[in-house]
Amino acid sequence: MVDTTVTIVGGGVHGVHLAIRLLESGLVDRSELRIVEPDGLLGGFRRKCAQCGMAELRSPFVHHVDSDPFSLRDFARRRNRGDELVGSEVGADRPTLSLFFDHADAVCERVDLESLVVEAAVTDVTDSGDRVVLETSAGRHTTRWCLLAVGHDRSHTCPDWAADLPASAPVSHVWDREFDPDAIDEFASAGVVGGGITAAQVATMLAQPGRDVTLFARSPFRVESLEAGTDWMHFSGPVADLRELPPASEDRARTVADARHDGAMPPYVFRRLRRAIDTGSVALERTAITTATAAGGTVVVTCRDGTARCLDRLVCATGFDSPYDGALFSRLRADPSLRTGYRGAPVLEDDTLRWLRADGSPSRIAVSGVAAQQALGPFARNVIGARRAGTVVLDWLDDELETSPSASGSSAVRTRE
Repeated sequence: MVDTTVTIVGGGVHGVHLAIRLLESGLVDRSELRIVEPDGLLGGFRRKCAQCGMAELRSPFVHHVDSDPFSLRDFARRRNRGDELVGSEVGADRPTLSLFFDHADAVCERVDLESLVVEAAVTDVTDSGDRVVLETSAGRHTTRWCLLAVGHDRSHTCPDWAADLPASAPVSHVWDREFDPDAIDEFASAGVVGGGITAAQVATMLAQPGRDVTLFARSPFRVESLEAGTDWMHFSGPVADLRELPPASEDRARTVADARHDGAMPPYVFRRLRRAIDTGSVALERTAITTATAAGGTVVVTCRDGTARCLDRLVCATGFDSPYDGALFSRLRADPSLRTGYRGAPVLEDDTLRWLRADGSPSRIAVSGVAAQQALGPFARNVIGARRAGTVVLDWLDDELETSPSASGSSAVRTRE
């Protein structure tokens, strides 16, 4: 017995957008769709935004979870919240974080998406030929088609000097589930490690009267309006060139890495950081930490330039590991029935985002998000990448479901509205 026709693993921006597109297209009935997500709809994304002090999105207002590109703008106008669409150096205005989430919540409520959520963690996914079997913390689930919409799965990086610190040391990564910036004492001496957008946001968020904040950034700041060149946002020319390279190859990985402005921050974040440094709210140390020692509830750091500091709290904002190193993808890439490539990247069918089996045939598992970057390019992980993945998935799923039996076993012909 198959539980659903389509199951989405992940309830972040990608998972929510895919679900909304599927429901509003008429491709699946509500009874045939589920989202498996332990943190609830957009819960993980909401938490990360709070952890890093994000105030507005980097993406323009046409990038959101709804199917209509202008839905967020119209939402703001109807509620007299046009002032929450802030200016951008690259064209369309950007929404504040509160506007983005209020709009997303309204969209989810409109289609009652919450009722389709299974609050569980997926621990394994197996393509069984005519169905996909999901092992979850709430039991086994089967589906005809599985859409993986997961992010980096907590595979963030910490500097080497943090490896030997005891668990009680006041050192954490900004993306640790347990990290809560509100729990840092208002008179604490806090350090932030990193030189990109996240480190800048965390440092300026923590910079409050009475608190001593130091940013350890060993390299010069890089300022870029977007995560990559705008030509990649059209998913045409550069993406077509990318697909000329072998799938899931080192060449594709390097092309995507070279195209992304990782470690850069947009101008508005840089301006805030610059003001904080100029006013003395944030002290900038142009050096790297070499050692750290826990000492009576504090951490003493020694830097490459020979200086040392005693900090009440140290926050690492130092990026991510490979998107294929998370627990779920590690299990999947160990499955001999699925093809993987360079550093465990899934070998995807470029035109469908379906994970290819060992025999070269497309499986019943499709991938959206950062793990699809070798097929969609450097914006795969962004909101616009979710929208592109939604279009791709709907195109092939429409053909697959046109004559296939539904989850209840009856034959169904579906057409998109």
